[in-house]
Formats: sequence, C-alpha cells, structure tokens
Amino acid sequence: MKKYYFIGICGVSMSALALMAKDNGNAVRGYDVQTKKCLQEQGIAVDNQINFANIDWADEVIFSSAFDENFKLIEYAKAQKKVVMARGEFLAQIAKGYEKVIAVAGSHGKSTVTAMIYNILKVAGKSPSLHNGANLVETKKNYDIGAKQYFVTEACEYHDNFLFLRPYLGVVTNIEREHLDYFKTFSREKKSYQKFIENCENCVCESLFKVKNIKRRSPFEISFSLTQKHAKPINIKMRIGGLHNAFNAAIAATAAKKLGICDCFIKIGLQSFMGLNRRFERVCSDKSELVIVDYAHHPKQIDAVFQSVKALPQKKVAVFQPHTFSRTKFFMQDFVRSLEKFDEIILFKTFAAREKNDCKVEVDFVQMLCQRKQAVMFYDADALCDKLKSLSQSIICIMGAGNLPDLLKQRNFICTDV
Repeated sequence: MKKYYFIGICGVSMSALALMAKDNGNAVRGYDVQTKKCLQEQGIAVDNQINFANIDWADEVIFSSAFDENFKLIEYAKAQKKVVMARGEFLAQIAKGYEKVIAVAGSHGKSTVTAMIYNILKVAGKSPSLHNGANLVETKKNYDIGAKQYFVTEACEYHDNFLFLRPYLGVVTNIEREHLDYFKTFSREKKSYQKFIENCENCVCESLFKVKNIKRRSPFEISFSLTQKHAKPINIKMRIGGLHNAFNAAIAATAAKKLGICDCFIKIGLQSFMGLNRRFERVCSDKSELVIVDYAHHPKQIDAVFQSVKALPQKKVAVFQPHTFSRTKFFMQDFVRSLEKFDEIILFKTFAAREKNDCKVEVDFVQMLCQRKQAVMFYDADALCDKLKSLSQSIICIMGAGNLPDLLKQRNFICTDV
C-alpha cells in the first residue's frame, strides 16, 4: 500500500485517479479549494487549507496542471524529497499495468469517443478499465476498474500530459487551435500531437467509415449509417442527441475495428451508449421545458450545439460562461460569430480557473457581441436564475467548462446532477 496526496484532487481527471488509487488498496488524501461529493462518499479527505503535515504523510505527491510547480505544497514536497509527478505522469504509471492502452486525444469529442470505445468493449465482453474526462450518465462515474487487458483513457494535450503515455492504440479525433496559453502557437500544438502519434503503436487519425443518412429522431436521439466499400452498412439508432455525435461514433467504431471487434458489438455498444454528463445533456428543470447542458468552451463546440438545436421551433437561448480569459481573448471574434446565431445571448462571469481576473477582456467581449447582437452579462448567480426562470417557449443551452451548472443546481434551477 502507498500513501498518495493529490494537489487539485477535485479536478475531473484527478478525482478519478484518486478513486482508482483508493480502489486499488492505497491510502489517499488531497488538497483543493473546493470539495467533491464522490470523494467524500469514498472517505477521501480533502484539505481546503495548506497542510504541510499531509505532505510529510505521503509517499507520492501528484499535482494537476491547474497548479504551478512553484505552488507551496509542491515546492515543499520536492524539498522533502518526495516522489512528485504531474497528473499525466501518474496516469501513465497506471496505464503501464495494462496489456493494451487505448488513448483518445483531440481538441473536441475525446471524452465522448473514449466513453463510446469503452462501451463497445464492455458489451463485447472485454471488461475494459476506464479513465475519462466526464461522467457516464448511466453510472455517474468517469472511471472503472475492469480486467487488465484494455485500459481506455482520455489523453489531454494540455501541458503535454498525453506524451507520458505509450498507447497500443492512439486516437486523434481532430486538432484545432486550443490551449494556446501553453502552446503559444498552433505549430507547437501540432508538433505535440505528432509526438503523441509517434508514441503510439497504432493510431486512428480518421474514420474508416463514411457517415450517411443522419437523422434527428428527437432532440435527444439520432440515427445514421456507417458505411464502407464492399461492406454491409452498420445502421445505428443512438439514445443521445447532437448531430456531431454521429461522427464521434464513426471514430469510435474505427478504433473498435482496429481492436478486432465485430460489427454486431459495435452496433450494440453504440446503441446502448447513454451519453455523458455535460455533453449535450438534457437536464431536469421545473422552470423550463427544455434545458441542455454542454461542456462547449470553444467556438467550434458552440457551433455544434447550435447545429443540433437550430431546427427546433422554440427560441434558442445561449447561456455561456467563458472558460479562462486567455481563451476568450484569443477566440473573441470566433465566439461572437458562434453565439450570434442564437436568438438570445446571456453571459455569466468568466471561470478563471488557473488565471487572474481580467475584467477588460470581459468588457471587450460584451462590447464586441453587442455590435452584432444584444447580449447581457451576469455576475450574480441568483440574478441569472431569476432571468432564466422568466424565459418561456425556449431551449436554454447552458454552455461552458466552468462551474455554472453547479451554481444553477445549488439554486434549484437544475434538478439533475451535472
């Protein structure tokens, strides 16, 4: 048994890694500025104040990319000669315990494709293990410990975390300008992806299938065909919305084919997939007939949400919480072009994450939006709730990678765990 201390333990990946470490018989504690229900339920203590004694307690210290290496707890751990590693390095350490690692990278869709591959392998009887960046709707968990043959993991490019992995099969869903606060240039980002591909024994960078006959059976159900030359088409009816998910399914099916999974299990795995939290997820709300929560924090992702709702008759309302000031500043014009397609635009204060507040970016963003379409920004969650409750005959699309869905749940506008 080892004693692990996770700095940034409430992050979506970090919490999964902490729970996996505990399930494997280790002692786990951590630090974060918030708490997390799934950790509390498993008896994992979370310090909200700096406590050097718990670094002394630990054998190994794992830190999130949200924390600089000069953070006090990390500096202290190094001074005490503790084993200190980045989140991606610890993930790679776990991955070494499996025969075949399937690592899914990409700017968009990687959480969904990771979960789809996992579900296909699961219905095929392979008992895969999972580490993902979003919770499965079915289990409310983003990890699973199965057999030792397959480990399916999301592979994040931020701070080059995915370069610690040595996958049997790598998957790259797409590459867009992203995380330029770290990469600085798109050229450097693409070079990192090239290194990731070189680290893979096999790689899927495009689908073997063509996607045909995409239909929206309901706002939250789609059907389509996956076709190949000289092969019988795979006709799919999925229990999730979002037209873009047909293309995510094609990539997942391609990965499954590379792993030797037959078409019948691919079809069953995709059709039984119930989706992920905050990925074009319909949530319960007593105040509005249709509320969708999506992790969209990039202009292309906002476009995908709009494409999935634009044919519906109700008024389309974008409720967007920007994620980091640097991303808003870099993509400002693209965000404007994506958001102006909605009938009404509501913004909530930026989720700064690892950055310092920069009010000028928010002012510039609102001003640029208002030159094209009326928009309003809220800084108070109670006032935002009152505004949302006043809407009628609307589809409310709550978008962003920040804490807005949690704030709305605390105020009973959202009645579903998100």
